[in-house]
Amino acid sequence: MFHKVHFVENWGRGISLILSKEPTAEFKEVGTHFITIFKRKNVPVNVPVNRLEKIKEIIQKNNKITILEIASELNVNEKTIKRDIDKLKKESILKRVGSDKKGYWEIKQS
Repeated sequence: MFHKVHFVENWGRGISLILSKEPTAEFKEVGTHFITIFKRKNVPVNVPVNRLEKIKEIIQKNNKITILEIASELNVNEKTIKRDIDKLKKESILKRVGSDKKGYWEIKQS
C-alpha cells in the first residue's frame, strides 16, 4: 500500500541505503518501534574525566581561583564547572574551606 501511494521509494532499500552511507549504524526493535542508532563521530571519550583532571590541576596552581575563572580558562559554561566541582566534592576529592568570597579550595592528596 505505501509503495502504491508513493510513501516508500523502493521495497527493501532503506536499511542497505543507510548502511552504505553509515556502516556503523545499528538497528533495534523496541516494542512496536524500529530504531536506527547512528554513532557520533570524533567525540573524545571520557571528556568529563579529562575536565575533572584539568580542574584539579588549575586549583593546584591557584587554590583561590573562582568557578567563573575556571570556566573561562576551560572555555565551558559556569554551570558545567559547578556540576564538576559537585562531583569532586561528593567523591571527597575537593573541599571548599571558608567562604565563597575569601575561602580556598583544598584537594585531597591520593
